[in-house]
Amino acid sequence: MIRSENFRLLLIGFGFVAIQVILLRHLQIYDAESDLVLLFVLWLCTKKDRTTTLLIAGFLGLLQDSLTDLWGLNMFSKTLLVFVLHGFLNRTSENSFLIWQVFLIVSGAAFLHNIIFYFVSSFSGVYASEFVVFSLLIVSTLYTAALGSFLHLVRTDN
Repeated sequence: MIRSENFRLLLIGFGFVAIQVILLRHLQIYDAESDLVLLFVLWLCTKKDRTTTLLIAGFLGLLQDSLTDLWGLNMFSKTLLVFVLHGFLNRTSENSFLIWQVFLIVSGAAFLHNIIFYFVSSFSGVYASEFVVFSLLIVSTLYTAALGSFLHLVRTDN
């Protein structure tokens, strides 16, 4: 049975996927886009247990893949990222971070996500250009970290 809190988080995740697909896909810098769904999944790692976060991340990744025609790349990379980083992020959730610390944590997580995404996509031949490596691994990581740092600045819960 799905608890109402998890269902609420799933609906919020649908909203993040919609914002990602409708708005953020068109706000690109050097063909790189920020990943709002990844930021939501990282936030979930600090608030929920591993199983709930894995299920929600997998489902939101599959939804994001189905809307962007990537079929499994985001789902695999987000699920593997949660599996690897959940313990670290959950332990550090009680700490109060400065903006540069948030930037470093989010950029590290986004870089790991993008490395997983790139290696999985290289097997399928989705991305064949060397520019994609620069765009995906560097610009997208910094763009996602900047968005995550900005959202950390304007958050309302303390």
